[in-house]
Amino acid sequence: MDNYLHWAHPLVTEWFSTSLGSPSEPQQLAWPLILEGRDTLISAPTGSGKTLAAFLVGIDALVRQALSATLNNETAVLYVSPLKAVSNDIQKNLMKPLQELKQLAQEHELLMQDIHVAVRTGDTPMKERQAMLKKPPHILVTTPESLYILLTSEKSRLFLRSVKTIIVDEIHALASSKRGSHLSLSLERLEALTYQKPIRIGLSATQRPISIIGKFLTGNARPKPEIINIGHAKHLQLTIEVPKSELTAVASNNHSCYARSILSCHIFKLLPSNLVRSKNQFVLNSKVI
Repeated sequence: MDNYLHWAHPLVTEWFSTSLGSPSEPQQLAWPLILEGRDTLISAPTGSGKTLAAFLVGIDALVRQALSATLNNETAVLYVSPLKAVSNDIQKNLMKPLQELKQLAQEHELLMQDIHVAVRTGDTPMKERQAMLKKPPHILVTTPESLYILLTSEKSRLFLRSVKTIIVDEIHALASSKRGSHLSLSLERLEALTYQKPIRIGLSATQRPISIIGKFLTGNARPKPEIINIGHAKHLQLTIEVPKSELTAVASNNHSCYARSILSCHIFKLLPSNLVRSKNQFVLNSKVI
């Protein structure tokens, strides 16, 4: 693993090496920047591990608090996605490693508090919304529109004050739209509300020019973000296959003779008798055959 996780808690390091092996390139490049508190834009292809690159530093901090019994009911990580389906998938994908970390702690006979993840979208039932206000999740997954509603409500603003990390996924899909402008305003409102200035992490598919996406992430009041642009390498494989049978029959147009012979034998089965005066006349005069 080349000591890329030297900063992480031993429990997190063991889980990562057992479950995932070695860190991917986006993870190796992003973690040092995030640990330093720098706003970071990660542009990499799907499946490159950029989501965990954004989350793991925050998860590690929550694990440390959970092991020391100092984990309070407050939201530390805010994940924003323009797609509800992605938000639901992220919740499931986060629950699995958190459950595995809890199981690993039990195997080492370590007491560890539960780390809660919740989704807040327009489809979230009222019962879950009310429960969220009473016991805020440590990781909140939401959409730009739902974030605006949370910032408008006095009760929900209270648990957003503790946010330390903001992750904006699919940021390239928001940058040039009205939803993106709306989200920019919400991020500035959130920053004015929080106890400390949250770090912003953007996740993007390969996009050009990536600098425009970076400026959208931080706005005008912050320095330009660190940009990790992995790009997309296309691996081409060319194979030439030669058929085993010769193409002489095709080249000499012999197949037309076979087609005429078959149609000649079965023409009365294909057409009503009142449309055919003579099968030979039809075969010879047809332009289709």
